[in-house]
Amino acid sequence: MIKYVHSMWSSPATKNNFDNNFDVKYLNKNFYSYFLSVLLVKKMGYEIELYCDENTYEIYSLIPYDKINVIDFDSDGVSSKFWIWGKIKTHSLMKEPYVHIDGDVFLFRDIIGDRLTNGEYSVVVQSLENNKTIPYGFETSYLSSTGPFIKNSYGVNWEKYNFEAYNCGVIGFSDLKLKDEYTSKSKEILIDLSTNSEFDDNRKKYSGMFLIAEQSLLLNILNEKNVKPLEILPIDEIEKRNYNWYSLADSVGYCHMWAYSKYRPEIIDKIKFKILKYFPEHSDIIKIFESKYLI
Repeated sequence: MIKYVHSMWSSPATKNNFDNNFDVKYLNKNFYSYFLSVLLVKKMGYEIELYCDENTYEIYSLIPYDKINVIDFDSDGVSSKFWIWGKIKTHSLMKEPYVHIDGDVFLFRDIIGDRLTNGEYSVVVQSLENNKTIPYGFETSYLSSTGPFIKNSYGVNWEKYNFEAYNCGVIGFSDLKLKDEYTSKSKEILIDLSTNSEFDDNRKKYSGMFLIAEQSLLLNILNEKNVKPLEILPIDEIEKRNYNWYSLADSVGYCHMWAYSKYRPEIIDKIKFKILKYFPEHSDIIKIFESKYLI
C-alpha cells in the first residue's frame, strides 16, 4: 500500500516570511486540521508519517502518526521566507512510493487507491491551475513578473506552457528518479532566490516565486517528459462544471482549505467538533492539547 506523508516546518511562520505575519501560535492553529487529516487517512487503512522540526514535534507528537521524523530544515541555504522548502526537502528524503498531502487537505474517500503502485500513474497532483481554474483570481502575470528577479532560467522555458501550474495540495510519486530530478531543481531555484538581493518582500512577486519553485516547475518537467499525472480534480471535469471545482471536490470526497481561512476561530472549532463527532476515541488527545496550548 502507498504511504502518506505530512510535513511541517515551523520557521516560516514563527521566524521569517514575506508577509511579516509571525505567529507563535501557528502550530497550535494548525493542530486540528493536521489531526483530522491524519485520522481520515488512517480510516482508509493507510499509514501516515510526519516530517517536522523539533518545535513541531513537541506539539504534534500528540497526533497518532505511524512515525514522526524530526528533520533539520534550516541548514540547507533556503530562506524561511519560502515555506514550501519544508515540503520539498521532505520529498527529497522519500525512498519509496508515497503521497504527500498538505495538513489542510481532507480525504473523505480513497481517491488515489493503488493507481500509483499498479503502473497506471507515476505522479499524482491535486489539479491544473491557470487563469480559469482558480476562483481567487490567479494571474499568470504573477509568474511572468518574477523574471527580473531570477538570475538564470535554470534550463527551464517558463513561458512554453503559458505559466500554468499543478496545485500540489496533493503530490506523490512512484517514479523516484523523476521525483529526485524535481526536488533537486526546486532546491536550486529556492537557494538562488534566497540569495538574490534584487527582489524585495513584495507579496505579488513572492506569489510568482512560489509557483516557480513548486507548482510551475512540476508542470514543466512533467510536460517535457510527456508524463500525465493522476489529477485528483481532473481538468476536463472542472471544465465540464464551468470551472466550479467546489462541486467536483464535494463529489469525489476531497477538501483543500483556502489559505488563511483555516485560522478563523469558527473554522478551527468546526474541525475540532468533526474530530469529536466522528473519532470520539481521540477526545482525550484534544483534552491534553487544550490543557497545554492556547489557540
